[in-house]
Amino acid sequence: MKNNSYKVYAKTDENGVIIAVNSSAFITDTTGWTEIDEGGGDRFHHAQGNYLADGLLDERGLYNYKLIKGAPVPRTDADKQPEVDKLNAAAEIVKLKAQLAATDYIAAKLAEGAATKEEYAEELAHRAYWRSRINELEMPT
Repeated sequence: MKNNSYKVYAKTDENGVIIAVNSSAFITDTTGWTEIDEGGGDRFHHAQGNYLADGLLDERGLYNYKLIKGAPVPRTDADKQPEVDKLNAAAEIVKLKAQLAATDYIAAKLAEGAATKEEYAEELAHRAYWRSRINELEMPT
């Protein structure tokens, strides 16, 4: 390594997505890291926040780069789509569970005999759909 020169390393997940960037100034054990560049200045010395032009994460918290042949390459929207789908599914599940919780009183009324299924037929149909949709969203793809 040249004087005032730093090596830049990337760590990836099992899909080759870059999940961390750092420099030789801050890490000594490079196990699990791939050297991707070397140079001087803040871009290399403080690689965590300066090396990747678009930053490590986008505004949704999704990783911006993948490692291809030892070089960082921007991920496309298509590359990120499976993660977006998971985030959307998780948000929908939260909403559906809130709707179920807001109508739990119906089950208690039915169990105690204070209401009939006919009185709450529409709400019970919604609850059945919500449970079905949650199961569908939680199924691994």
